[in-house]
Amino acid sequence: MSTTEAGGMDRGGPYERYYAEREASGERTVLWPWLFLALVVPLLLARSFTVSDDSAQATATHEATSPAPSGEVAEGVYRSGFDVVPGTWTTVGPLAGTGCGYVRSAPDGVEIARAVLHGPGAARIADGESVVFTGSCVWTAG
Repeated sequence: MSTTEAGGMDRGGPYERYYAEREASGERTVLWPWLFLALVVPLLLARSFTVSDDSAQATATHEATSPAPSGEVAEGVYRSGFDVVPGTWTTVGPLAGTGCGYVRSAPDGVEIARAVLHGPGAARIADGESVVFTGSCVWTAG
């Protein structure tokens, strides 16, 4: 016994009883809302992806403010080879009762390493990586 009618609509599954009751009472499924949505939604989507002819204007520009990579840094976001020198960075640790740490990320943004320190520590930062130093530590290039 097939549950598909001549119209191609599958009447089986969890809605089989619903369709059987509608058919027995002579009711038909109303299709106009679905047809309306099938026509209007693509038009709205197409409009949202349309690019205007107006030229884009920059809202902000980034200029290199660091003349050269630094050898001592505190809390902040840094890029190796630009803001800080690549290599091993060390710290004597955070102030008493506080903590600090770092998160290293590859050039594509994937996290490589993460650490939380409550004492002396070191981080090896390769060229091109980004590092986020957090807390009260002062980091020095070694």
